[in-house]
Amino acid sequence: MQQAWEDRFARYAEAFPTEAREFTRRMKRQLPAKLPTEALIEQSQERGETIASRKASFEALNVIGPQMPELLGGSADLAPSNLTFWKGAKAITPEDASGNYLHYGVREFGMGAIMNGIALHGGLVPYGATFLLFMEYMRNSIRMASLMGQQVIYVFTHDSIGLGEDGPTHQPVEQLTNLRTTPNLNTWRPCDAVETAASWDAAIKRHSGPTALVLSRQNLPHQQRTKAQLAAIQNGAYVLKDSEGTPELILIATGSEVSLAMDAAAELEQQGKAVRVVSMPSAYRFNGQGCRIPRERTA
Repeated sequence: MQQAWEDRFARYAEAFPTEAREFTRRMKRQLPAKLPTEALIEQSQERGETIASRKASFEALNVIGPQMPELLGGSADLAPSNLTFWKGAKAITPEDASGNYLHYGVREFGMGAIMNGIALHGGLVPYGATFLLFMEYMRNSIRMASLMGQQVIYVFTHDSIGLGEDGPTHQPVEQLTNLRTTPNLNTWRPCDAVETAASWDAAIKRHSGPTALVLSRQNLPHQQRTKAQLAAIQNGAYVLKDSEGTPELILIATGSEVSLAMDAAAELEQQGKAVRVVSMPSAYRFNGQGCRIPRERTA
């Protein structure tokens, strides 16, 4: 039977060489040759936008989506709020299956389970979105993706205790800990548009397990970085602001709290304190190794 399938595919490849090469690339989980993610990170740093990380994620999808046709998006009835229906997205409907976006309805666990099946089949990279609060409903499917080592991308928006137009969020404090301690799940909580672009870069390059992107509803201040700091984002943690000489205090923060740590460092420096700020957008590197901060930077 295997030989018969190979013979049929050989005939197909002869008749449709372009389509056959694309099919083979996707099934082998090979990324497109001209994926613009690294340029996106640099451009985000140059623009210096103060925007919500969910909006930065939307901008990243608009850059990545056209170059990565195997991306299959979706949301659990929250696409306008999650900002995952990018400009080139097209909904899959009973009448037209040619789209690249699934409206899952109010069924977070079903969304997670379906994405697992899509990833197991191969050829597509599924991403699905909901509010971080609702990850509780899909916990089992997230754990299964992690245990099976499948490339599934979760977009969890409306993170943090930031006050919004509908009041504060009601997100349990243990949710982030649950995500970060799930074996083989790479959890990113970016502090600005630059780290958000880096998180998408990591997610689409990681084939050995799922990735969770934890994104804010409120605007996050842009942080200045050198080229070395840009490259260090993928370490999982890096020194965002250093002190002159040995630091008296090291402030470590993630996501929307990084700007607070930077403000606190500025005030402490005015009091004569030597302060270092470490941003930790991810607990793991995208290749599955533990996050690393150079030894000489942690003294």
